[in-house]
Amino acid sequence: MRLCGIIVPKIKGEEALFTGIIAEFNPLHLGHESIIKRAKSLPDSEGVTVLLSSNFTQRGSPSVADKFARASMAVRAGADLVIELPFLYACSAGQDFARGAVEILGRLGVSRLVFGMENPEFDAWTLAGILADEPESYREILRLELGRGASFPKAVSIALEGIIPGAGEFMFRPNNMLAVSYMAGIIRGGYDIEAVPFRRVEGVTSREIRADIAGKSHIMPEYSREILAEAEGSGKLSDEGRLWPLLQGLFLRSTAEDLRGIWGIDEGIGGLFLRHWRDSCGLGDFIGRCVCARYTASHIRRRLVYMLLGLRRDDVSEAMKGDAPYARVLAFTEKGRGILRRCRKASHIPVITRLKDAEGETGRFFAETERRASQLYELTLSRPDMSREGHKVLQFPQM
Repeated sequence: MRLCGIIVPKIKGEEALFTGIIAEFNPLHLGHESIIKRAKSLPDSEGVTVLLSSNFTQRGSPSVADKFARASMAVRAGADLVIELPFLYACSAGQDFARGAVEILGRLGVSRLVFGMENPEFDAWTLAGILADEPESYREILRLELGRGASFPKAVSIALEGIIPGAGEFMFRPNNMLAVSYMAGIIRGGYDIEAVPFRRVEGVTSREIRADIAGKSHIMPEYSREILAEAEGSGKLSDEGRLWPLLQGLFLRSTAEDLRGIWGIDEGIGGLFLRHWRDSCGLGDFIGRCVCARYTASHIRRRLVYMLLGLRRDDVSEAMKGDAPYARVLAFTEKGRGILRRCRKASHIPVITRLKDAEGETGRFFAETERRASQLYELTLSRPDMSREGHKVLQFPQM
């Protein structure tokens, strides 16, 4: 554990400890439930706030159920307040995902961040310090590996291994890498957030559930099963394969120059896309043809979503330079209402419930991108409803 320089005051005096969890809950399983229970059991905790990914995940895929369904799972599991992690952070590489998430929680006044790791005994703070400060020894190896064609995550692992033996293997594990990114975000922002890592439960993954919801239902709590069953019955479970015809139409009318104007699209990946789309028999086949040493499947998926949303390079680059423009509420309990009331009074970030309430140029850009991403998500469903982004905030009795 480590405490960093204070820039955000406590919301309710020095004794108040608000605990935060950054999550996708895609879907929420028993391992996730144990995280929330652990967070609630910490001494002096005033409440648990979950920062939940919106409708697209960090891997670039649509979430199996939408953010409101997953927010309901979080509250049923014991969360008091659920805040949305905006699309521009949620559907980003690990560093931007973590940076945006830590910033929102830090400016809300969250005092603790609870997260799982594969190897919590490792000295992750030293690695986080390297990522935050980027010393020349690190940057030199990073540039060399990227120049050799390594993907960015691979280059980061090699660069850290060159400084601290064993770091490469440690960073190869996805939750270890995210944990280090969270810690680096705390250091960069100077937030007064205590990091509370613990060992993840082995053998329980959301990926397994998504591949076989019926067969893996036993590793989900009953309320998650009920929410997914309701979503399935109403045609609200996603299938990213439904995006393939949209992508085919986009590729049909796009040139390499058109693609280079999109956020995150360089000449290499744009060329791969245009070279392989005609011979591919579906989205999965297309992604498989494009995966290589430089571009991971997640990297490719995210760029495909950026293309479908028409996110222009200059617009996103400008928006991402600044601070997170708002914290949007998705759900809360009666206890969460009290936390929310104090957040509105004392936090360092605007707290909103509706996207139309976002202020400023950056806020409006984030909100408009969120609307479009949610409408794109609807097209992955068998029964889309293009008006659902206007869903009211979910309010629950105390759970």
